[in-house]
Amino acid sequence: MIRIACAQMQIHHTMKENYEKTLLYIKKAHEAGAQLICFPEGQLTRYIAQYKGLSTADIAIPPDHPYIQGFRKACNDMHIIGVFSLALLKKDKIYSTMMVIDETGAILATAAKNHIVQAPHFYEQDYFTPGNDGFLVIPTTAGKLGLIVCFDRHYPESFRTLALKGADLVIIAVANETTEPQDVFQWEIRIPAFQNSYYAVMINRTGREDSMDFCGQSLVAGPDGAITALAGSGEELLIADLDYQTSHRLRREKQYLSLRRPDVFDL
Repeated sequence: MIRIACAQMQIHHTMKENYEKTLLYIKKAHEAGAQLICFPEGQLTRYIAQYKGLSTADIAIPPDHPYIQGFRKACNDMHIIGVFSLALLKKDKIYSTMMVIDETGAILATAAKNHIVQAPHFYEQDYFTPGNDGFLVIPTTAGKLGLIVCFDRHYPESFRTLALKGADLVIIAVANETTEPQDVFQWEIRIPAFQNSYYAVMINRTGREDSMDFCGQSLVAGPDGAITALAGSGEELLIADLDYQTSHRLRREKQYLSLRRPDVFDL
């Protein structure tokens, strides 16, 4: 059995406040007996992409930033895997990423969002560059982790790609607001979990940030498509226990992957 923690955070005005809150959640997850903790999209900054064309100063950090070193130390000290969601600055470009740091403090992988939306409240193309590394699965002591950054979840191929790569748990860091269809978004996580026989986590932020009101409702879906754990609308640390023996058994029994015929799909 693997215990995970999902930090449904309300984001403050300064990076320093959000950095310190992240460290607090890591400590709380450790005290709850979790082996892994994950965080919502862009956890260090308020959601600047709700506005068009603002300055990109102070919205991203480089990979060697002291805050990342602090996350590495905290993961090592608390012996916990952290899946962080950070705006990273690389060669004068900003990427919306998820970073996996293991329980020794080592950075195992960084995955960037592949599809960058441009729509009201989500003017992300004004700020972010798309990644080109596809969808990654990272082996850890808490299972094989698949990573999806927010908008990429709207492409079913992302979930299936991670299943074909052997993911046990898929973590989706999001920024969902109250005006969006929350019931549909829940099914958008539950159905792929069922179809691919793995656990899927959607971790959201919460609270009002200027014109946007983030809804929380982070969830963990099981390999049978049922909701294993569901957060409310406020700030909280959601805990769930995952049984990979069950998910592996269901994957064998349902045969969705083993009977799949790529030759009949015109993609």
